[in-house]
Amino acid sequence: MPVRRPRLPFARRSDPSAEGSPQSSSTPEKATAEKPSAAPASPAPQAPADPQQRIDGLRAWVAQVERKLGVRTYVGAAIAVLALAAAAASLALTLSLKQDAATDDEIQSLRDQISVAEQSASQAAQEDVQALDRRLTELDAEVNRLSAGQTTSRRELEVVQDDIKELRSQVADLRSTSDGSSQGSQGSGP
Repeated sequence: MPVRRPRLPFARRSDPSAEGSPQSSSTPEKATAEKPSAAPASPAPQAPADPQQRIDGLRAWVAQVERKLGVRTYVGAAIAVLALAAAAASLALTLSLKQDAATDDEIQSLRDQISVAEQSASQAAQEDVQALDRRLTELDAEVNRLSAGQTTSRRELEVVQDDIKELRSQVADLRSTSDGSSQGSQGSGP
């Protein structure tokens, strides 16, 4: 016996002859009104199906609906579990972020500390710059003093060198004069 596809109780079929139920009196009039060239009335209605076959068809249909409903229930439950897990994770993340987040007072306190640190660093840097400037001024004055002293020493050295040259020439003149006079007194004597 061939397996017949179950007939759904509320489904409408487009072909009224495939359903196997007798047509009402208004349906043929509509059919003839729609198709004037169509063949005369449809063949004789089929005999109603065996009640056992109808019950088996309904059971198959109910089993199919139950399978679909079971799959949909399983998918719905899985989606609900995933949504619940996502909500729990987002709640945990929110609480963690709230614990780790800084308050406005803490941020203002940090800003004040940074401002104080910047001011103290700026003052220390200015003091260091001023101390270095004073030291450079002192070193510049020392270099100028040494340079002036070196120039004075150079002049004094030049003067001393000139004096030595002059003294050497005087000594040489004295020697030459004393050598000339001692030779003249030796030659005129005995």
